[in-house]
Amino acid sequence: KYVYGSWKEDFKWPPCTDVEPFGHTGNIEDETRALLLEFDVDHGEFPASVLEESQQVVASGQYTHGSESGWRPTPDMYVGRRDYRKQRIFTIDPTTAKDLDDALHITDLGGGVVEIGVHIADVSYFVAPESAIDVEAQRRCTTVYLVDRTIPMLPRPLCEVACSLNENVERLAFSCVWRMNKDGTIVKDHKVWYGRTVIKSCARLDYATAQNIIEKKVAFGENEIDECLWPTSRRPTGGHTIDEVAADVRLMNEIAQARRRLRFQSGAIALNAVKLTFKLENDGETPLMCEPYPIRDSNKLVEEYMLLANYLVAQRLITHAGARALLRHHEPPLYDGLEQAAALAKEAIGFHIDISSSESLQRSLNRLGRECQDEITLMCVTELLKTPMRPANYIAAGQIEESKWAHFALHIPYYTHFTSPIRRYADVIVHRLLQATLDGEEAVEDFPLDDVRIDSICGNCNEKKDGSRKAQERSDEVFLALYLRRFPMKKQLGVVLSIGVKTFTVFIPKLGVSSVLYLEEHQNWIEYEPYEVPNIGNRIKLKRTQRHKGEQWQDLLIKNFCKIRVTCTCSDKPPLKVKLELEGPWVAPNESN
Repeated sequence: KYVYGSWKEDFKWPPCTDVEPFGHTGNIEDETRALLLEFDVDHGEFPASVLEESQQVVASGQYTHGSESGWRPTPDMYVGRRDYRKQRIFTIDPTTAKDLDDALHITDLGGGVVEIGVHIADVSYFVAPESAIDVEAQRRCTTVYLVDRTIPMLPRPLCEVACSLNENVERLAFSCVWRMNKDGTIVKDHKVWYGRTVIKSCARLDYATAQNIIEKKVAFGENEIDECLWPTSRRPTGGHTIDEVAADVRLMNEIAQARRRLRFQSGAIALNAVKLTFKLENDGETPLMCEPYPIRDSNKLVEEYMLLANYLVAQRLITHAGARALLRHHEPPLYDGLEQAAALAKEAIGFHIDISSSESLQRSLNRLGRECQDEITLMCVTELLKTPMRPANYIAAGQIEESKWAHFALHIPYYTHFTSPIRRYADVIVHRLLQATLDGEEAVEDFPLDDVRIDSICGNCNEKKDGSRKAQERSDEVFLALYLRRFPMKKQLGVVLSIGVKTFTVFIPKLGVSSVLYLEEHQNWIEYEPYEVPNIGNRIKLKRTQRHKGEQWQDLLIKNFCKIRVTCTCSDKPPLKVKLELEGPWVAPNESN
């Protein structure tokens, strides 16, 4: 129990009474239950009414032939849909993905023009407004992805079966089809087509396979396809060939790269957080491997077409749904924090970052990338600039002035989320609104939600999405700490990002994470003296007071961007987290001999 207002400035923790033990630190089930509760995404099991209804809505399409069973659309579901079943469509997703909600096609029309199709699972067909499934999905708002489990927004019969755009089976989709030039621009005199469709994905590619195709490691004239580079289970079916799909992937990548260059030249910025990936033991909870998830050209390929589809759908909503348009806006960063990050970069590496606009910021980052040969420094500047960035949020267009619809990071005047309705409730509303705009003005006027109600739903989506993100980050932290308990990482490069009085924050490039180093934990062999440099900030003088693990250094000055050597291990007291132990100044491996 906590009495509001009783947490005083000189109290480290809020004063609470009647505290009950919750579980054991380091126990995965207890840690997971705690983080779900802490961030208000403890969805629990689906109510019986929701499970029953989910079975009912897919029942007509279920079939069984001998040992084979599955789901396919019934003839009445095809009515009013454009038929793309013979189109060469495929998905590109993480290797372990089960809820495939987006698929792509490309058709070369000649003359430097292509047709692009983004096909999204038609979740709103199955989830009727105010149904039991809809009410529960609106409560959850998002799928929560943790290291060892996924907590879905929709019941399994929908998210992994009827809605998932699995390969070699017919599925209902909501599609956005447009024409592009090969230089990455949109063909302006051709209307974008939006509508409900039926598709049949010919291949279930993962990012690794798509990357092998892009890099021409596979499907490039060889007589036999290497199973490791393109597994048989991910090869095309339905009369489509390996060479055709490979050519599509390479053409998509070529245009996506051109589109990406145009976006960044126009002022878009990318300050992506590092995502860790884990490999677990057979028990499903003991981490065996941990490393940053690689972002490859295949990831960027998918991202470019999803961004464009979302932008085009936002355009349609604004022009045809007006105040009801559900948008995703991104406010400019907190200026003071951005100014502080720029000042640190100037002081530490002598580089001027222009923070007057997203275009100038991107130009500065591009110039830094060209002029700075130290990849670690680039990572650290990016890490610093992430801190003052505000999160993107969902809004109803009618509840905020038009000048604030813009998306700062993407540097576009409007944006929405259309491409992931299996895992985001906001996308379900966007699908319903988009269909209303296609049905006509009367359908928009009769839409059951006004902009006030849509904005209220947006507020809940924002809270749950933020909670889901924090839960995912905490899950990563728990598993990383457990990994480091088993496999401490000694002699790791750390870069100081910010400095307090008794602590400083250290970025670990190998893991892509930042953690706090506490000098009080080193008092048995280090003396420290903090001081402030006017217009620059804090610094700390360190002095080794006695022998410690063979260290030879005597004095060390901790300042921003200085490189140090640390051991990454696990905290020995609750809460479970990464613990950093200072070893000394950084010495590059080739300098240590």
